Amino acid sequence: MSSVEDRIAAFVEREHGRQIDYLAGIVKIPSDNPPGDCAAAAEAAARLTEGLGLVVERHPVPRDVVEAAGMVSATNLIVRRRFGDGPVIALNAHGDVVPPGTGWTHDPYGAEIVDGWMYGRGAAVSKSDFATYAFALLALEAIEAPLAGTVELHFTYDEEAGARSARNGCSTRG
Repeated sequence: MSSVEDRIAAFVEREHGRQIDYLAGIVKIPSDNPPGDCAAAAEAAARLTEGLGLVVERHPVPRDVVEAAGMVSATNLIVRRRFGDGPVIALNAHGDVVPPGTGWTHDPYGAEIVDGWMYGRGAAVSKSDFATYAFALLALEAIEAPLAGTVELHFTYDEEAGARSARNGCSTRG
């Protein structure tokens, strides 16, 4: 029997291509903030995450809260995996990005890979965290190690607007 580290490394190697595809799928979805019309991007990310076999809770942020934050729409997402009694560990990442601005030499929503680097809004911060967290959770499930506690992934869509709606539209009780 191999060590936990060996089993995780084997999982990461085996799933590398699927992780890149998942990240590319999220990068290709514009989620510029401003203007902050991010509900459609959250729904697309939720479907991609469900495609990995994870259960995704959708928490639409109330319109008055979103508008008070200067946004158009936001839905926050939670993936929750309970391994048994124990503490809850929450990993947070944001799917909204600042607008791309000028000077891009690659399509900011193309998720083009050049020399091993993916180019696109959120490829480094913080859509890549969606992929890292989701596949880390999948790795924990795959290695079947005796674990306790709960892992939650919180994918929010208003970080660029000060994260005011996340505090009002995302509950971790459940």
